[in-house]
Amino acid sequence: MRNRKIIIIISGEIACGKSSICQGLEKHHFFKQFSTRKVLEDCYAAENGGIIPEDRSLLQQFGEAKDKNTDGSWVLDQLHDSLIPENRIIIDSARISPQIAAFRRAYGDAVCHIHLKCPRDIRLKRFVERGRASDKFKTYEEAVEKFEFYSKDKTEMQVKDLEKISDLVVHTEDTAIPDDHVVRISAFLRILPNIHTENVDVVVGGQFGSEGKGQIAAYLAPEYSCLVRVGGPNAGHKVYNNPSPDVFHIIPSGANKNKDSVLVIGPGAVISVEVLLKEIKKFEVTPDRLVIDENATIISNDDIRIEEELDKIGSTKQGVGAATANNLFINRLNADDSFKARNQNQLKAFIGSASKVYEEMNLKNKKILLEGTQGTFLSIHHGLYPYVTSRETTAGGCLAEAGLGFGKVRKVVMVVRRYPIRVQNPEGGSSGEFMSREITLEAISKRSGYPLSEMQKIEKTSTTKKNRRIAEFNWRLFRKACELNTPTDIAFTFSDYISYENQNARRYNQLTPETMRFIEELERCAEVPVSLIATRFSYRSIIDKRNWI
Repeated sequence: MRNRKIIIIISGEIACGKSSICQGLEKHHFFKQFSTRKVLEDCYAAENGGIIPEDRSLLQQFGEAKDKNTDGSWVLDQLHDSLIPENRIIIDSARISPQIAAFRRAYGDAVCHIHLKCPRDIRLKRFVERGRASDKFKTYEEAVEKFEFYSKDKTEMQVKDLEKISDLVVHTEDTAIPDDHVVRISAFLRILPNIHTENVDVVVGGQFGSEGKGQIAAYLAPEYSCLVRVGGPNAGHKVYNNPSPDVFHIIPSGANKNKDSVLVIGPGAVISVEVLLKEIKKFEVTPDRLVIDENATIISNDDIRIEEELDKIGSTKQGVGAATANNLFINRLNADDSFKARNQNQLKAFIGSASKVYEEMNLKNKKILLEGTQGTFLSIHHGLYPYVTSRETTAGGCLAEAGLGFGKVRKVVMVVRRYPIRVQNPEGGSSGEFMSREITLEAISKRSGYPLSEMQKIEKTSTTKKNRRIAEFNWRLFRKACELNTPTDIAFTFSDYISYENQNARRYNQLTPETMRFIEELERCAEVPVSLIATRFSYRSIIDKRNWI
């Protein structure tokens, strides 16, 4: 579509909004603007010893003479050579029908004439407010006098009649935001990016969290131009690095694996400013790379205090749940947006719009990787309530928090581990059931040959350093997770917990027979392939069976 030649010819009376709409089309859809005023000034200067008149009325008179002598073709004649190499062109603006007719004769169906309309009182207000130096007025009275004088020009008075021959009429008084009109015009021209382009892949946890999503997301990251993270800072996603692992709490886990990627923290994210600033500094993330959506929610000290006082379920006590509740209830009813990211001075350099980033990715046909946090059965709606988190953790919930439509999804990679884990029970409380038999690390060590001392180091939470509880794989919950997330692929992690020998595997056929049988069972239950298999926490730790990139 970018190769299709499009010539937009804008018409409209003085101060009807032509310039702002042209600028929007330039910015969002890569049009190149040609100003008939500039062409007129160049022609005048060429015939008058290089002098350009300061008085607009002199240019109007000169333009009328050019129109009469060339039957309106002088604009096309002057621009012809400049238009040849360009595919997306705006002519700002036409004043008589012969000017438009000349372009239609030369370029046929490539020409689209858009006429802008606006009531006189609004145009006068805009004329006064824009205060162009060339209009030369100092007072409101002088501005009104200039506006009336220009409007009474013979050619200017006929501009409104161009509505009758236009392809599209836009009433610019309908909104104060020019980009609204840009969207309408772009849709008319059929140049909007396809919202159904399947350029989004999602990584989501299929159990109770700590499935190894960070390592999977980091492995996939080099294939994407944009990495997106949602959720809160309670989930620490660990990625292998030397001499110690990188732990990402809020920033996407693939940030270091693909340093050319754009990083986005979605509007549904819940942010600890302190934690985020530490990560930004640690990983040397610059404002030109990271976009924090302005609507993300900020955790306050009171949010953290509330969770510390009330916790009976083994919460990470990061304040995520309290901040989410306040966002839904107290702050909303009080019409208080002070706890939104856009109002945090410390984050000002990073604040932006996630949707604008996605739109840019669509325009450039770039891929997006969305990284979920926690696991399916910590979902506030579908988990084992009340031992759940404060958000929707399934693929659908992650898409909603990110601001991405489900029609854009190409792949959903659901990550599961051989033995699901949950955090240890808090004193006097419980962090929830597994719905399968709880076992010990000692038992797994005996089964797999995995050294117990190494497993004990691994099975601590990334954020709070608490010990984890561990249980047998639950096939009923696995099937339910597949129903909730509709994965296209399964990523299977901790295969070395089946057999320590798997750490030596570099290809699928080097896995132990027991491991391959387990993977085959996963595929039968999920009805999709197990495409990624993690054999250990290291470089070259993923066996990749995908048939897509």
